[in-house]
Amino acid sequence: MKAASGLRVRMYRVGFGDFFLLSVPSKVGASHILIDCGVHARDLGSIRDAVTEMARDCNNHLSLVIMTHRHADHISGFGTCSDLFAQIAVDRVWMPWFEDPSNPKAAAFQTSLAAMAGHLCQQFRARLAAQPDGATQEMLAMAENITGGLGAAGVSANQKALKVLHEGFKSQAAHDYYKAGDVANLPPDLEAAGLTAQILGPPIDDALITQMTNKNQQYLSGAVEDQDSSEPVKPFPDAFRATDEAYGAKAFELYGPNQIVRMIEGAQPDALAAQAVAADKTLNNQSLVILFSFGGKNLLFAGDAQWGNWENFLYGGAYGTPGHTKLTQKASDILSKIDFYKVGHHGSANATPRDAVMAMRIGCVGMCSTQEHAYNQVPREPLLDALRKRMNDQLARSDQVAASDAEQANPDAGTLPSAFTAPTHKLYIDYNF
Repeated sequence: MKAASGLRVRMYRVGFGDFFLLSVPSKVGASHILIDCGVHARDLGSIRDAVTEMARDCNNHLSLVIMTHRHADHISGFGTCSDLFAQIAVDRVWMPWFEDPSNPKAAAFQTSLAAMAGHLCQQFRARLAAQPDGATQEMLAMAENITGGLGAAGVSANQKALKVLHEGFKSQAAHDYYKAGDVANLPPDLEAAGLTAQILGPPIDDALITQMTNKNQQYLSGAVEDQDSSEPVKPFPDAFRATDEAYGAKAFELYGPNQIVRMIEGAQPDALAAQAVAADKTLNNQSLVILFSFGGKNLLFAGDAQWGNWENFLYGGAYGTPGHTKLTQKASDILSKIDFYKVGHHGSANATPRDAVMAMRIGCVGMCSTQEHAYNQVPREPLLDALRKRMNDQLARSDQVAASDAEQANPDAGTLPSAFTAPTHKLYIDYNF
């Protein structure tokens, strides 16, 4: 039987979103770290109760708040429960470097991404007004996850949440903006308690930030899905492809070749959907990836990191390039010693690479905050099965506990594994070290 260290991870059930509280024991009582607070698709209406419970549990004081990235399903609670957070004192806030207001590159990147998402929302709403369909509704949800949707006075809900994170707590918190390899600045009480932290992501390399998917690293099923999708799909064989030089000048009397290409691309029925998916994954790749260590226990929180973010951590750079063809010694050492893994991106196929799973210590435990029927094939069962095998079946899903009296546990999620507890039988699941 394991000896109790007093360290605890609490996962709240709010729907499709992340909301975790890490409680660290010290000589004067527990210090608390909030890691994300949001829900978007399949909102179960329980987030206010969860924030209220969290505030009571931490006595209205959080040593550290971590925003892994600005998707609504990770930050919306800060906006919708702004009145509750206004009563909570916060010492420090960690965000990815993309949120640094003094970094012009980061500011331009986020402004462009938000503008694209806003445009996509308008286009998808127009499609739905003309003819409702499930696929377009899902794409709208994906785009709105970037903006949070529009709130009062036309301000996006995510902007309200970000404002709370910057200046909406009871105390004026210090802010840190991190990239992979930065030295983590812990509040004094957490440092005195013996907690350490390593920042493993996101990378700062643009090429890695835009590396979204490597299907050879995904837990998929079916011959078509298992093919590597690193090359774009070509609608026509190469025999039918030609450059503009092959045509005479007369062919471009009305429109130039570049304009024609843009018109054709814009007319493709899935062009907007492709943009929505790309924008969604780009934001996921901004996720802070953090390894906490305490009392010999190691906890990995990966946010919604996708391939480029993992690629940087696992291989030290773009996979397959010279010097980056296998796991680094650092990555191997970390994964072989982890005791806890917060499953990336709600159990999505594209957020926990095969190499990472196979390097994890056998017998570690995991928590996956997820909700079925929010997005297509999330959570991904082949991935969860692989994690369960690695974790000796000690993988908890948030939907294994009731959200409220009205919203019961998901019977298809299975029973809560023995390593975890649900003290109130609803709203949250605990793992105690």
